[in-house]
Amino acid sequence: MSTRLGSVVLVFGESTLNRIGAMSPGLAVVLLASVSLCGCGTEPSDSGAARPSQVGFQTGVRTSLIEEGRKHYNLYCAGCHGETGDGKGEAARFLDPKPRDFQLAKYKFSTNRAGQLPTDDDLRRTITKGLKGSAMPGWDMLPPRTVGSLITYLKTLSPRWETSPDAAPIPRVDDPYRGAEGRSAAIARGEAVYHGFSTCWTCHPAYVSHARINEHLVAMESSPRESFRPNLNESEGKLNSENQMIYPPDFRRDFVRAGAEIDDLYRSIAAGISGTAMPTWVDSIELPSERHPGTSLVTITDLWAMAYYVQSLILERPALLSADAILVRARPQAIYLHGDPPPPPVPEDTAPMGEEFLDDEEFIEE
Repeated sequence: MSTRLGSVVLVFGESTLNRIGAMSPGLAVVLLASVSLCGCGTEPSDSGAARPSQVGFQTGVRTSLIEEGRKHYNLYCAGCHGETGDGKGEAARFLDPKPRDFQLAKYKFSTNRAGQLPTDDDLRRTITKGLKGSAMPGWDMLPPRTVGSLITYLKTLSPRWETSPDAAPIPRVDDPYRGAEGRSAAIARGEAVYHGFSTCWTCHPAYVSHARINEHLVAMESSPRESFRPNLNESEGKLNSENQMIYPPDFRRDFVRAGAEIDDLYRSIAAGISGTAMPTWVDSIELPSERHPGTSLVTITDLWAMAYYVQSLILERPALLSADAILVRARPQAIYLHGDPPPPPVPEDTAPMGEEFLDDEEFIEE
């Protein structure tokens, strides 16, 4: 026999029903209500990353990931980022740029707009690929489960992950220049947008002459400039959101932290860099032409053109080693991590050491 109380179906055997029937009506109601409450109780929510909870006698999935992530964080990350995630680990004083302060949750590189929290994929990319020109290595040797637990644990270090609304990623359009035949057109267009519309040279270096910049400005329906900032061909230092002086990369010389592939450059240009003067260009790249009504002066596809132009500057860097400066060993050589290497083998045609000398008696007779 069964009875329904609330949303729980209680199933009783015959002997149990007989015992309940023998009770007084009031006691039977209390008993059934108690059983109902025990069965209908809601399980504790396990959705909050900052407050891990238990489900029954088992540990929730997120709680397990947090505990795993804590162990991996202390092993791989705490030396630079600090045990509490404040960016003040034992090695931090030797590093420039400084390690990220996870308590502030201001992540620079994201597919979301500058200032917004990154996605899990953004964090996974940074962990596995690292940041060029910094002490952050690529941890691509870690299993996916380990990386996932690190991401889950990082979200417990700042209340921003609980209070900030979910952000929409930047819009992405197809790359119209994909393929070798479109590369030269993309670079030419990117140079014009870089110098004439976005005026990236206010922070980054300019890579063309003053006269050429004015040509691009006029083509982008702006007035030519009579003067430019000093050291136009060098980066201009800017204070970041933490009041630290940073220098935008000189693409012919400096590392590009988040990667130099076309997709990486598009993401950084379109989304911007959180905490820096680098804006979110995807929100201001659609602009109609005033001189030619019905046409666009710039569009979102120009973000791809700038990515190709920046990559062309990166590829202009001279190689660190010329081809004739690289030496290859003529034969493999073993490397011994512990102890001294064994003695080299004696060639077969070499006579024993004693046969090369006269013994004492022969020497005396002579």
